[in-house]
Amino acid sequence: MNKSKSQDVYMPTKRLETLVDGIFAIAMTLLVLGLTVPHINVPLSNTVIQESYYTLIPNLFSFVLSFILLAAFWNRHHRMFNQIKMIDSNLLWINIIWLLFIVMVPFSASSIGQYGDYTLPCAIFNLNMLLIGLFLYLNMNYAIKKNFMNEEANTTLIKKSKRNNEVFIIIALIAIILSFQITSNSTLTYILLIPLQLAINRFTN
Repeated sequence: MNKSKSQDVYMPTKRLETLVDGIFAIAMTLLVLGLTVPHINVPLSNTVIQESYYTLIPNLFSFVLSFILLAAFWNRHHRMFNQIKMIDSNLLWINIIWLLFIVMVPFSASSIGQYGDYTLPCAIFNLNMLLIGLFLYLNMNYAIKKNFMNEEANTTLIKKSKRNNEVFIIIALIAIILSFQITSNSTLTYILLIPLQLAINRFTN
C-alpha cells in the first residue's frame, strides 16, 4: 500500500529530461529564424550587399548570445538532474514553468535583434533571462530541501551550480537596470559570466 502511494506521488526523472531535451532542441533551432537574408530593392553591387549584411549584426549577436545562454542552461539542468533521483508534482511544475520561459527566448532574442536600441525589447529579454535563472535556482533548492538528491550526489558540483545560478541572477538584474540606462549595450553584461563562473569553478571546494 505504501509502495503504491509512493509511486503515485513520486516519479523518475527520465520523462522530464526527455521533454527538456526536446524543448531545448526546438528553442535553440528557432533562434536562427531571427536571421533572414536581407531583401534588397535597389540595383545589386558588392557594396550594396555588404552594407545590407551589416544590418544583420544585431540579429547575429542576439542569436549567438541566446544560443550560448540556452546551451549553458541546458548543461546546468542536465548536470543537476544527474544528481536527482526522483521528482514530485511540485518539482515537475517548477520545471514546466521554467520551460515556459525557455521557449520565450526565440521571441525575446528576435526582439533585441530588431529593436535593441529601445528600452522595452531589452528589458523583456533581460527579464526573460532573470526568470529562467530564478526558476533554475528554485529547481535545485527545492530538490535539495525535499531530499531528492542521490546518496552519492557530488556536493562540490551542487555548490558550484548554486553559486553560478546566484551570479547569473545578479547579472540578469544588473542587465535589467541597464536596459533603462544604456539600452543597446545592456546585454553585454552577460559576458561577465565567463570570468566569474571560471573563478567560481576554480575556487569552490
